Amino acid sequence: MVIVVVGGLLGLAIAGLPSRREDAPLRVQTATTTVVVGSTAPPAPSTSAPPAVRRPADVRVTAFNASRVRGTAGRMSTKLKSLGYNVLPASADRTPQATSVVMFRGGSEAEARALAGSLGLDAGAVAAIDPAVQATAPETELAVVVGDDLARSLQ
Repeated sequence: MVIVVVGGLLGLAIAGLPSRREDAPLRVQTATTTVVVGSTAPPAPSTSAPPAVRRPADVRVTAFNASRVRGTAGRMSTKLKSLGYNVLPASADRTPQATSVVMFRGGSEAEARALAGSLGLDAGAVAAIDPAVQATAPETELAVVVGDDLARSLQ
């Protein structure tokens, strides 16, 4: 009998029939449990903070030319310096690619996302550093691999 009554009350609550106080959740209690239907309590706040982004001067960056335009890595290095980054010498040319990528090493993903945003790139242009880039510039924390898209804006 208790199950039938509880089921009926739950059915009414789910159907959306008003309760005595519209902003109070419906409480159905059996001998062992209490069920709250329609609670509007806010979710618990997140306890993890977003990673802190270091100042650009504290981040070592290397520019790579992966465009079809000569001198692009040098022009990107100049732009990075103007943004306040600790710029390492520009690196050798890479195979040309259409789109640019900001690569990050270790725990520098937040900085890579910030730099990509400063360069007008979307979040999809951020990736973990590849072994070839890391081998060419072992001290770098971020590598800007400049493709044809950014090369045009640097001319």
